[in-house]
Order: sequence, then C-alpha cells, then structure tokens
Amino acid sequence: MKTLGTTTAGLVVLPYLKPSGVFTYGHKAASSYLAQVAITQTVNTPADSYDPASVKAKVQYLFDTLGGVADVVKKGNKVAIKINLTGGSGSATSAKLNGMTITEAMWTHPAVLQAVGELLIDAGVNGSDIYIVDSLWDAASFDNFGYADVQKALGANMVDLNTPSPYSAFTTRNVGGTPFNFQSFSMNQILSDVDVYVSIPKLKQHAEAGLTCSLKNQVGTVPKSLYTTTTNTGRRQKLHNPTGGSSASYLPESICDLNAARPVHLAVVDGIKNSKGGEGVWIPTFTTYESHVLFAGKDPVATDSIGAYLMGLNCEATTLPLPGGGTCDNYLSLLHKNGVGTNQLNEIEVLGDGAGLITSVRPENTITQPSGFQLCPNFPNPFNPSTRIIFYLPMTEHVSIKVLTITGQEIETLVEGAVPAGEHDLNWDATGLASGVYICRMLAGDYSKTIKMVYQK
Repeated sequence: MKTLGTTTAGLVVLPYLKPSGVFTYGHKAASSYLAQVAITQTVNTPADSYDPASVKAKVQYLFDTLGGVADVVKKGNKVAIKINLTGGSGSATSAKLNGMTITEAMWTHPAVLQAVGELLIDAGVNGSDIYIVDSLWDAASFDNFGYADVQKALGANMVDLNTPSPYSAFTTRNVGGTPFNFQSFSMNQILSDVDVYVSIPKLKQHAEAGLTCSLKNQVGTVPKSLYTTTTNTGRRQKLHNPTGGSSASYLPESICDLNAARPVHLAVVDGIKNSKGGEGVWIPTFTTYESHVLFAGKDPVATDSIGAYLMGLNCEATTLPLPGGGTCDNYLSLLHKNGVGTNQLNEIEVLGDGAGLITSVRPENTITQPSGFQLCPNFPNPFNPSTRIIFYLPMTEHVSIKVLTITGQEIETLVEGAVPAGEHDLNWDATGLASGVYICRMLAGDYSKTIKMVYQK
C-alpha cells in the first residue's frame, strides 16, 4: 500500500507524488471537461485524397493534440485494431457509390489503418503484436482493397472475428455490472489477449442505430454465425432483437453491452469521405458524403458524440432520428447515464484545427457548484489501465481516499490529509493489477461514499 502526497501542517501539498501520475488540483474554470476529442480538417490537403503520408501526418497531429498516446499504448503491448468492412466486396461496384470507392464511402480506409498502425509502431509496439480484426463478409474485402498490403507492410496479423482461429474455440467475455440484454458474449480469444483495443471506423449514419462510429463498430466483434436467428440468417439478429421485433431499443442496448464486454481504449474515426443516410448501399436512403475530417479520442462515447454532431445529430438527446424515419434510443446517452463516458458537449474539450466545427455553436461551459461533499463516478468505467476520479469539497476537510479490492483489502491510499475546498481530480493507474472490480472509498468528515471501478484489460 502506498500513501500519496506530502503534508505541511495537515494540508496536502501539490502535486501528489505518484509514479502513475495523479493530477494536480484542477482549475475550476476547466474542471467540467471530462474528455478531450481532437479534430483535424482535411479539405484542400493531400490527405483529402487519402495520400498515406499526409493521412499519417494528420493522425499524428491528432495524437499530439491529445497529449500523445503513451498513456494508452506502451512498449511491448499487444494491440487489436478493429476496422469496418461492412457488407463485403459485393457492394464495391454499386452505382450508389456515386464515383467513390467503397473504401472511401463505406469502409475504414486502408490509409487510415496504415497511419494508425505505423504510429503504434513508432510508439514502441512491435508490428507482430498488432492484430487487425474484423468479422469479414468475404476474404476478398480484406485481400483486394489494400488492407492485406497494409498488414504486410506493418508486419501485423489479421484475425477474422467470425472464426475462432488462430485459437481452437471462441472465448467468453463477460459484460459485468448491470447489462441490458447480454450477460456475456462469445468472441475470438484475441480480444481478450490484447492489452489495447483501438476502433477505427468510418463516420456514417446508421439505419437502425442512428450513428456508426467507434461504438457501433463493436457489433462486428462477435461471430455472425453465433448471433443469427433461424428467421434471419443474414445478420446478427440476436443483437438487433432475437424475437424479430423493433430494434429501436434493443440494438442500442446491445451496443452498450458490447462496449462493456470489450471496451474501446482509443477511437480514430475516418470522416474524410463517408456517407449519410445509412451504413451501406443496401439502405434505400444511403448517399455518399464528404465530411473532410479525421478525429480521435480516448473516451469513445465523447468521440462518437462529436461524430454525431458532425452528422447533424443531437448527441445529448435520449433518441436519435433514423434515416428512413422513426427514432431509436441513443446509445451515447445510455452509456453516459451508466457512467461509461460523456455525451455532454459542455464536458468535452474539442481540440485541433477542426475544433471550430463544434465550438462555434457549442453551449456555454457553465459550472454548477455542488452544495455538499461529492465523490463522482470514476471516468471512464470500465477502464484500462487508468481512470479519473473527481471529488468536491464545500470546505477544507481531512480527506481519505483509498482503493480496495472487492473483498475490502486496501490496495492504495490516494489521498490522506487536509484538502482545501473546491473540485479536485486525480488519476488512478491499475497497471500491474488483475482485471476485476475495485472499490474507491472516500471519507471526509461525516461524509462517506464508495464507487465501483471496473478494470478490464
């Protein structure tokens, strides 16, 4: 057990001294930001034509703007990169692509995959420890459109999540907490063996979920053969609704369950060229589009919320409009209510040369001062390997904040001493600990509160 910080006359002196990095007390003016999303525009640049070197420079800019990715990816990590090749190669010749290639309008572009892969290698990841993953409709979609070439150039691996290969059987990943529709999912073992999971989808609207970004991309993490129904073998109907009824609530809830089972650590969204009206050419309202942006974040809920805004959707609403009419539940709001991430624009700090696309019309970032002691839910949750803990004091008070196992064994003391009034935040890093549920307990005067924190590698 470690006690953090030094004290003078009973007052905690900043910064805290902790190798994994506890934040110094935040400024009240900035403390309402819970997440950062970086956006870069590509219009009138070589990157707008998916020039690989230019796209890499743009993604590097996003990572640098976010303060780097060393807090997400470490030397020697195994990393899965989830791409999206929805619909398979049969859609590549559709007239509805309107002169675009399928990689431009519908799929994660190989240039974006290459950029992310190269930057992970630059960060110390071995190429052989990178696993490009997706549930392939057909081998041709990966082999004939540039993805196999990127895999070879990176020295990476490809794992088709529709099969258990290279393992002998699928594994089970539990949802934990209070699931909506699923207690667990069958997945390829690689999604458990990796240390970091990156989602790099195309920015699109979706016919039944409203939006496709890093979280909707999770639908492709489970093998199609195990999630069809006898009445619908063409898609993962069990995720949409096993009874064949409306997906308005069921699919968004399933997306939340999938994210709980396999959390996204880093989202990079390809919106240089994309589409509106649906996820693929089989949707009647599908049209090609050009958003001319790339954006990234370490909170996938916040990142996808910016994507929703860019697609003209209200990311904070309880429902999202569907391209063909009607609405569905907003999975961004569901996740936010469960403390997983934030979809509130005034809690998202938008950075980069594309920030004006959002901030020029954002609501004012007002701060409501709590009336008493507060320990907020940690953020993100689940997390890997670090999570943010925010607490508020209406007055100077002796504070004890400790991390314990679910059985009550003390792991670390994060704060012990007198702390001045105001809002404070810190970062707890669980590196070296086993995956599981940990308890954060705060004592301040007569105030006592505990929160559950789920560490999921």
